[in-house]
Amino acid sequence: MRGITTFLALFSLTIASAVAQQPPSGQPQGGGGQRPARDTAQAQPQGTAVIAGRVVAADTGRPIKRARVMVSAGGRQARATTTDEQGRFRITDLMGGSYTITASRTGFVDAVYGQRRPLQPGTAIQLADGQQIATIDLRLVRGGVITGRVLDEDGEPLARALVTVQRYQYIRGERQLSAAGGGQSDDRGQYRVFGLPPGEYYVSADAGGLAQAFGRGLQQLAGAIGGGPDGRGGRAGFFGAPPPDDPEPVGYAPTYYPGVVSTAEATKITVGAGQEVSGMDFQVQLVATATISGIVVGADGGVPVLLVPQDGGGMLRGQILRGSARADGVFSIANVPPGRYTAIARSGGGIFASGGDTLRVGTQSINVAGQNIAGVTIALQPAVTLSGNITIESSGTPAPTDYSSFRIDVPDQDPLPFAGGSGGRGGGPNASGGRADTNGAFTVLNLLPGRHYVRVSGNGLWTLKSVSVAGRDVTDEAIELRSGHDVDNVTIVMTDRSTEISGAVRDATGTDVAAMAVIAFSIDQQQWQPHSRSIQAVRTGQDGTYRLRGLPPGDYRIIATEDVEQGEWLDPAFLERVLPSSEKISLTDGEKKTHDLKPAG
Repeated sequence: MRGITTFLALFSLTIASAVAQQPPSGQPQGGGGQRPARDTAQAQPQGTAVIAGRVVAADTGRPIKRARVMVSAGGRQARATTTDEQGRFRITDLMGGSYTITASRTGFVDAVYGQRRPLQPGTAIQLADGQQIATIDLRLVRGGVITGRVLDEDGEPLARALVTVQRYQYIRGERQLSAAGGGQSDDRGQYRVFGLPPGEYYVSADAGGLAQAFGRGLQQLAGAIGGGPDGRGGRAGFFGAPPPDDPEPVGYAPTYYPGVVSTAEATKITVGAGQEVSGMDFQVQLVATATISGIVVGADGGVPVLLVPQDGGGMLRGQILRGSARADGVFSIANVPPGRYTAIARSGGGIFASGGDTLRVGTQSINVAGQNIAGVTIALQPAVTLSGNITIESSGTPAPTDYSSFRIDVPDQDPLPFAGGSGGRGGGPNASGGRADTNGAFTVLNLLPGRHYVRVSGNGLWTLKSVSVAGRDVTDEAIELRSGHDVDNVTIVMTDRSTEISGAVRDATGTDVAAMAVIAFSIDQQQWQPHSRSIQAVRTGQDGTYRLRGLPPGDYRIIATEDVEQGEWLDPAFLERVLPSSEKISLTDGEKKTHDLKPAG
C-alpha cells in the first residue's frame, strides 16, 4: 500500500485532463517513462563547458534522430536539446559540476548515461569549467509492446476499460507491484501499451474506480459537444458499473490476464527488447458488489472516506472508491467489488482534507465478499507533535552557527495510504518532516499515531550519532507515538567523527568498472530492515571509485555487484543470498578505510 501519495497526485491530474481533453480512441499512453519535455525558458547561469555525443539504437547501432537529450544537475533540468539526422547532440554553456545525462524517444526505453541495463541508475559526469566532453554515447533499447482485447462477461468488446501493465519493484525493501504503463481500451476492446523495458509483466483491466472517473470526464466532454450521455449513444453507466437504482448490484471486478481476480493466479507475460506480445485477450469478471456504510466518529462536519485496496495491484488499477461522511458522520459507499480494503477518513492537513488545519485520521480494515456491510465505525484520532533539540559532538570542527540546514524526518514504519506524511517548520502538511530552527530546536507536526523512526540529513560535515527520547536511546528503533501524547523531549546528537569506506571497483584486468552497486550491510541481521542506518549502497563513478559515509561503528559485509535492482539491497532475502560472496570489513568510531573490490561473480 505504499506509493499511494504519488498515485493520488497522478489521479487528480488524470481526472482534470480527462475533462479538459478527450484522448484519441485506442491510443493508450505507453510505459517506459516516456514524457514530453520542454526546454527551460527561464534565464540560467551561463558556463563554458560542453557535453556532446550521439544517441543510437542499442540493437542496430543506427543513429536516432529527434531524440530528446537532457543534462541535469542536482535533480534539476539544466539544458535540453534534440539530436540531428545523425543522432548527434551538443549542449553548451554548462557550468562546472556533476551532471546526469538522459535520452528519450517514443518507442524506446529512456536511457541514462552509464547505466548497465534499463531502469538502473547511471553514472554522473564530472565537468570542469571550460571542459568539453564529446564522447557521450547513449544507447536506447527498443521498448516492448503488449496488446490484446478486454472483453465483457458475454465475450463482447469492452470499451474504455482502464488497462494497467505492472511489474514488481523493490519499494522500501519489499517486492511490490508498480505501474509500468497503461491506457484505455478502444471501442473494439483493444489496448496497446508500448515503450516497456525488457522484463516480466502482469496486465490488469478495471471497469470501475479510476475508470469511472475517466468515464465521467469523457461523458462531460461528450455532453458539451452534443454526444450521448456515455459517449456511445447507448445506455447510461460507467464502464459496466450498475446504475444507482439497480436492484441487484453487480459490477466488473478488477481482473488480471488471463481472466482472474487474484494477483497470485495472474499469468506473467515476458517481454523482450523491441518485442510485441499480442493476443493478450481476457474477460473481466462480473461479480456481486456491496454497499459499505457506517459512521465517522470525531468529525467536525463532513469528511471524505476512501476505500483503498490492501494489495498494491488494486491501488495501481485505480480501484480506489470515495464517499463522503455527512455532518453527522454517516457515510455510504456503493458498488464495492469483493476484496480486502482499508477504509480511511481524514480531516485536516491534506488535499482530501476538510475542516481546519489539525490532522486527524481514522482507519478500519474491511473484507468485502459481495454482501453489504453496515455499522463500520471509523474513529478519527488527532495527530502527534514531536519536538526537541539538536546538539553537536565535535572533535575540532566548529559547531554550526545556523542549524536550519538540518532536516528532521520522522517516517512511518508502516505508512498508511493517503494518511502518511507529517509537517514541520519550513514544510507543508504533507512533508515527511521539517527543518530545525537556527538554534537547533525543531518541531515536527501532524505525525500519525503508530511507530516511527527519527532520521536527520542535510549538513555534509555532520552525521547522526544518536537519537534519544527522555534519555532512552532510540537511534535504530521505531518509537511508538500515541494519539493525544505529544513528544517534546527528543535529543539528537550529530558528530563530525563520521566513518567512511572508500575505494575502487576493478575487474580481473585492473580496469575500473563504472556503475556497479557497492553495498555494505551489518552482519547483525536484526538491522536488515527499511530505514536501517547499517545498510548503505552507492554506484561507482566513471573512474570506478565509490564512497560510503556515516555507517555506525560495527562489523559489516561489503560487495560490488551488477545484478541488483534499485532498492533490492534492503530485502533480507537478497542480503542472505549475497552473504557468501561478500567480504568482511569492520569500522570503529570515526574510522576511515580504503577497500578496493572486484565485481562479484
